[in-house]
Amino acid sequence: MTYRVTLHVSALSQMQGLPEVALDALIARTADLIKEPWDARPLYRDDPDFRMTTFGDFGVMYFKVDEGRELITIFNVTWAG
Repeated sequence: MTYRVTLHVSALSQMQGLPEVALDALIARTADLIKEPWDARPLYRDDPDFRMTTFGDFGVMYFKVDEGRELITIFNVTWAG
């Protein structure tokens, strides 16, 4: 199963101005998640659809997996580098 990805407006806003190394790492990690969306830590104990994962050396992204629609929605991107 291959998932589609959508970016919430807040994630798009947070991605503006990311350095190239951060954007490359974000894209690479997102490509991995398309194939294995559950390869990330649950964000909430009682709702495992919400996940978080790192990208690159200094990035964290938060996303929701909708298994029925085969959709990953990235809603928060943080880069501390």
